[in-house]
Amino acid sequence: MYIISACLCGVNCKYNGKDNLNERCLKLFKEGKAVLVCPEQLGGLPTPRNPVELNSSVQEVVEGKGRALSNSGEDVTKQFLDGAYETLKIANQVGATNAILKEGSPSCGCNFVYDGTFTGNKIKGKGVTAYILEKEGINIFSDEDLEVDNNKLVYLNEYDREKARKRKLFRQSEQSEYEEEYFDLTENIADMSELPPRVEENVKKLMISLAHDLMGFEEVDEIAEATGLSIEEVQEILNEDE
Repeated sequence: MYIISACLCGVNCKYNGKDNLNERCLKLFKEGKAVLVCPEQLGGLPTPRNPVELNSSVQEVVEGKGRALSNSGEDVTKQFLDGAYETLKIANQVGATNAILKEGSPSCGCNFVYDGTFTGNKIKGKGVTAYILEKEGINIFSDEDLEVDNNKLVYLNEYDREKARKRKLFRQSEQSEYEEEYFDLTENIADMSELPPRVEENVKKLMISLAHDLMGFEEVDEIAEATGLSIEEVQEILNEDE
């Protein structure tokens, strides 16, 4: 069972009274595999409402050292915390082990949030609800993590292996219950100095094949990042195989 941000299924609960419809999320809901939540509404905030950003890290907000503030200066920290814990309560009641949340939201952001200046600047971080759910052992995915056609996996202007991990976990969760497992290919090349040259080359070819066929990377720089090899090494091996 999934917890899904209601706006991702077409509910007009976004701060501006609109939605963020995502067809994959809507499909899960129609199949009876999801319960919809809007943490900010659960916390007592109206729709529409003023946009809100966190003025410090989400951990500081949860610990009472930071605030969730609207663009008019209103302190809505309590509503954000109330909504997060109500969402957690619902997740526990329905036995949800996964949550799909709206990226960038001060409540639901999984990979990034806005920096508190209301200038559109994004920083790595999580929203209040995403942070609390993850802390309680629920796997959190953003709507952007579900975009399987986005093979470049570009995030905040740089490759982020975490997005690859989440895409893999989401594919597994669609098929069956799973134990979280992630293969970091870079661990396999910690020390190949004692390998015979031919064996070393075959190991590198295998890693490149895994990065391409298993993890879905297409671009040379992505494969290099995933395997820990240099771009030059990856390009040379790919050229040999052509």
